Amino acid sequence: MILRYLVLTILTILLLTSCKQGYKVEDEKVYYEYWNEGSGQNKRLLEHADAKTFQILSFDCDCSFKFGKDKNHLYIDGELIKNIDPHTFQFIGNYIFRDKDSAYFFGFYNNLNNCAIKGIRPDDIELIEYPWAKAGNILIHGGDTLFLDDINDFVPIDRDWGKTKQYVINGSQIIYGADVKTFKVINGYSGEDKEYKYEFGVIADEDLNKESYKEFNFDKTNFCELEPTEFSDIYSKLVPYDLEQSKQIMIVEKLKSKGFSIQSSRQRNSGESKIISVTLINDKCNCYVNKYYHYDYSRPSELEKLFKVTERIHCRTIK
Repeated sequence: MILRYLVLTILTILLLTSCKQGYKVEDEKVYYEYWNEGSGQNKRLLEHADAKTFQILSFDCDCSFKFGKDKNHLYIDGELIKNIDPHTFQFIGNYIFRDKDSAYFFGFYNNLNNCAIKGIRPDDIELIEYPWAKAGNILIHGGDTLFLDDINDFVPIDRDWGKTKQYVINGSQIIYGADVKTFKVINGYSGEDKEYKYEFGVIADEDLNKESYKEFNFDKTNFCELEPTEFSDIYSKLVPYDLEQSKQIMIVEKLKSKGFSIQSSRQRNSGESKIISVTLINDKCNCYVNKYYHYDYSRPSELEKLFKVTERIHCRTIK
């Protein structure tokens, strides 16, 4: 029994020590060594790396990346990272790094070469808690950003949610109309306040009234008392987003004719779907209108992307 235990222990140690990962300079060339369960221990030539100036980098970071640099490039896990200055590259904290011009977030990503935090100066970054940071009036969540006029009031709820005195925030989007005082998180993409449930930044389908735009009596409607409503019969066919997005939003035009004025507008993605959101105000309430482009997943991926379009509205009385 003791012998068997010793054999297993030795085999485990040998296995762990033989699984090398990292950079190796050999015969004036730079290689990246890695372990693959299918093929075992491997090494890959880094064709553009300069062996004479190559250095292994280490940072006081709890990340598992293998960093290296030469006179021209930065490398992460053997991948050449474009457009980063290797000489000024340094760690800020919370998986945020910087060089002389830009900042980068490597906490979660789809592509190591697309991790720049756009629209901010690295000198302005202040860490909050992972994955939140800020730079002036710009809130940073991972690699995404959001302008907040009340950013000094921001407090994280968890890694996905935060709030100010005015807004509930999910990632890099404001949940317009959500009640800050009563809002509770359900999971990473949904939450609820005293009245409604929200999913992916908008009121959940289950809390929407379904109405016919053609039959709805806008002239006799008090918009400030209007419950969340979706109109699905404004658009009769699937449409491409690029051609449709510049067209008028019918509910917005209705509200403007009733004395509302546009306060802000914005566009964002929700998976493959698209949302154009407009906030309108009068002296009694704020109204939030979404033109929602629902992606048709039933179509083959090689065909043009088409969307079913609906318009939604919900309003909040100004207190």
